[in-house]
Amino acid sequence: MFVRLSLLVFVLMHTIFSQAQTSTGVLPFSGIKYFNEGIYCKYAEISVDGIPITHNRIAAGKEFILKLQLPTGFTEDAARKVYPAVEVTYLNAANEVLASITNAFKDKEKTGYVGGTLKELNVQLSLQPAILKNESNVIIQVRLYDLKSKKQHRLFFPVSVAKANQSPAVSKTAEAVRSSDNSQGLSTGVSFQKATIIVDTSIRVSPNTAYLSIDIPSISGTSMTEVLGGKNTFWVYDKNMKEIKITDKLLKKIGGSMEGSNVNMIVKVPFKTKKELQTGYTIRFRWESQDGKKVIDIVSTK
Repeated sequence: MFVRLSLLVFVLMHTIFSQAQTSTGVLPFSGIKYFNEGIYCKYAEISVDGIPITHNRIAAGKEFILKLQLPTGFTEDAARKVYPAVEVTYLNAANEVLASITNAFKDKEKTGYVGGTLKELNVQLSLQPAILKNESNVIIQVRLYDLKSKKQHRLFFPVSVAKANQSPAVSKTAEAVRSSDNSQGLSTGVSFQKATIIVDTSIRVSPNTAYLSIDIPSISGTSMTEVLGGKNTFWVYDKNMKEIKITDKLLKKIGGSMEGSNVNMIVKVPFKTKKELQTGYTIRFRWESQDGKKVIDIVSTK
């Protein structure tokens, strides 16, 4: 078996679950892409040894858990029972199947669960060497589906297999990011009140490009030196969650004192040309310190 499931009848709510998923999107920290197709989940989280991850890097041979909060949308039978199932597929970078299981919840196919009692669905996964086959990057596709209808919820978790000397990137102190446009985001190791996020079309460096402007003032718990030395990464997806390769560079402005503990950060993320009328672009920006212990990860749709 590559996966083990348990259905819980209680809710472990946390502040990071305050922002519900839309129909499609990508999640901060894990980078999971999700598609609500009749089955809806409040949130999805990956944890290693019971602690949520802040990076998609996981060690070979390590077991970890995908938590799906408040799954709903299943069809009830006459006895008001629902019949969820989970399909798990491991793919390599070329989308070739490495391993799969059709229904990891097969022992409950006939008995089901009383509707309304499914508060959290745990899917236990593992990067066993037999699955990896020496691959350094894999995609774990999880399909939560309804045995009584055609409804489903799909997730794609891109996993970077950690090297032997890399420690797991996890945090017990993740905080939800507050923003002007209610974008979804998480941070750890640093704190700030609110991020102002708008579309900026006034950049002269690339006058034909629209940028996502993220203004984060008064970041505490770090320094200008650390922020400048950190890693900045961004991803852009179209309305179908297909990744778009952007050739324009991310722009940034960092302010504050070299020794001080409050830093101002403004980043401009290029995501489309001004002439494009299409909306629904999903833009993810991630900053992390050199040691990976401090992270800001924001996802916005424009």
